[in-house]
Amino acid sequence: MVRIRNASILALSSLYFITALSGCSPQAGSQADGNTANKAGENEKAGTMNFDPNLSAQLSIYTDLGMTDEWFERFIIAPVRKKFPNITLEVVRKQKGTNPDELVIAGTFPDILYNSTPRLTQYKDLNLLYDMRELIKKHHFDLNSLNQPALDAIKQWGDKGELYGLPFWVNFSALYYNKDIFDRFGVPYPKDGMTWDEVIELSKSLTRNEGGVAYRGLDIHSLNDFYSQLSLPYVDAQTDKPLLETEGFKKVYETMMKLYKIPGNEIRKPAKDAFLKDKNLAMWPMYADVPTLINDLELNGDPFNWDMAQMPSFPDSPGVAWQADSHNLHVTNTSKNKEAAFQVIMYLLSQEPQMELVKSGLLSSSADPEMNKRFGESIGVFKGKHLDAILKSKPAPKYTMSKYDSIASGEFNAAFKNVESGAKDINTALREANEAAEKRIQEKKATQK
Repeated sequence: MVRIRNASILALSSLYFITALSGCSPQAGSQADGNTANKAGENEKAGTMNFDPNLSAQLSIYTDLGMTDEWFERFIIAPVRKKFPNITLEVVRKQKGTNPDELVIAGTFPDILYNSTPRLTQYKDLNLLYDMRELIKKHHFDLNSLNQPALDAIKQWGDKGELYGLPFWVNFSALYYNKDIFDRFGVPYPKDGMTWDEVIELSKSLTRNEGGVAYRGLDIHSLNDFYSQLSLPYVDAQTDKPLLETEGFKKVYETMMKLYKIPGNEIRKPAKDAFLKDKNLAMWPMYADVPTLINDLELNGDPFNWDMAQMPSFPDSPGVAWQADSHNLHVTNTSKNKEAAFQVIMYLLSQEPQMELVKSGLLSSSADPEMNKRFGESIGVFKGKHLDAILKSKPAPKYTMSKYDSIASGEFNAAFKNVESGAKDINTALREANEAAEKRIQEKKATQK
């Protein structure tokens, strides 16, 4: 049974996968002496990982993500218990009383951080991220065995080459669609390899009012869904100058306006509700948690006739999906059990735990293409679906991040409201957003002196 401290049980899914991208399970680094058997007598596919099954420690793992207790039990707690019977692992969730700053003050922040790549700012500011390179070197862990786009995205958090975490599994994105809406209006299903302009054009045939129901062909989660594929830096990391007046950000606004100018798109409910609850949205580009949510519907007696196609892309970057994203495991800087914490992480990146992820609908973090061939085989919701859609694309490379990105991205998103309403043209909106971001960045820097 998973032990949860101050748990907030989030109603995510009874299906044990959440979100994934393209990648594969890290095959462990081999020992320098060439020993072919680890201490537990397990042979790993790409080398031998040596663990100490007699390790004894009371560890805790921190998360601000929404995986259920059942998810942690199946994919983290149970494998660790089986491999290290003398290690206990407690899950601590972020909420009132267990916020990161509160735990830092109390001196009780957990040994392992479980988080996704874009969500590390607060932990870095609190000096909770630990450079794991010495542990990686000590255990001869082979970084080349990992999904490199996911690993490269983590590396960007290190200002001087530090490596603060390793990917546990990686996220995929796809274009999900409601087959019933396409069938109702006699419109062909979306295909792999389509551009955004083609998908927006396709959506026009599905955006209509019939039988008192307002159908929409396509909606997206946010402007960032277009922006992500272009790998655009919000802020120059060297000069701290915002970059919102570039052609790439203009293209994002233009593409969104093509979609929102379609008659019938003036009034929109959140895409998630429209697609899954109301079922009047035909296409929804999204990460891999969508099949999880569909599975929940079906378990509750609400069937959903769906499939997926390759994520649409821009003509100058065909086959490029959303940016590399992964859920990662980090030894924390405050841990008093770094050795045990790293061995736990290293084991969770080995073949057996990773294969369990893959069969349950998560793409592994390894570079071994054979791993993902068993993708989703334990999950009925994937039966008969176009699984190639998630493997054809490659993730957009992560841009060089700046600590002021959130300021510029906030101004970028806010300024679009004036473009959509017609109050301002695109160039004016971006120029003013850039000026506002620069002012706020300078104010922020002044407070840091």
